[in-house]
Amino acid sequence: MEKYAKLLGNVWHFRHLSLKDLLTIVNSGQLKRYRADAVIFQESNPSAGMFVLFRGKVHLYRLSPSGQVQILSMIEPVTMFNEVTAIDGGPNPYAAVATKDCLTWNISAESFESLVQRYPDPVIGLAMLRVLAERTRGLIDLCEDLSFRSVIARVAKMILDLSDGGKQPIDRHEHPIRILSASIATVPETISRTLRYLSDRGLIECTRRRITVTKPEE
Repeated sequence: MEKYAKLLGNVWHFRHLSLKDLLTIVNSGQLKRYRADAVIFQESNPSAGMFVLFRGKVHLYRLSPSGQVQILSMIEPVTMFNEVTAIDGGPNPYAAVATKDCLTWNISAESFESLVQRYPDPVIGLAMLRVLAERTRGLIDLCEDLSFRSVIARVAKMILDLSDGGKQPIDRHEHPIRILSASIATVPETISRTLRYLSDRGLIECTRRRITVTKPEE
């Protein structure tokens, strides 16, 4: 398990923990593998516990009453998710689906509570607080985008984020229209129209394979 303890140490919030500390944490949970398109857990179901993604890619999302998907986050290695249920033992606040074959580490709320009681190192608690603070900031940013930005502005911001400020082309196979639309709470048709709008003004170039930002400063 030492290999996975070292992987866990790549989580930014746990980077100061010793290998002994990391082994204690890893041995309190279990490794789980998921095929691409597999549902890892469902929204509102009893706590699935905390996960750390070691390999693959995961989308966290919620469904509206009408069935519209809102992607809250796209998780890549090595990142923690669903940590809030390990703390409060409540239901999953969102659903998670593997978009690539995944290797994860998972600890239940009960095991996490036992771990903290058996190993009351404040470093673990502080690391969890940092994770929750980061999640809160991310949700505040998402609320700001949905509340105050127009669809065109939201699409432009998303493209800049995905392209690392215009430095990298966006792979359309990895980021299809349906995923882009679910990321900013709109429908695929709106994304297509907005991409044409930005392309007609020379701000981006679109092909079947990629989206390239040509004028990131605008």
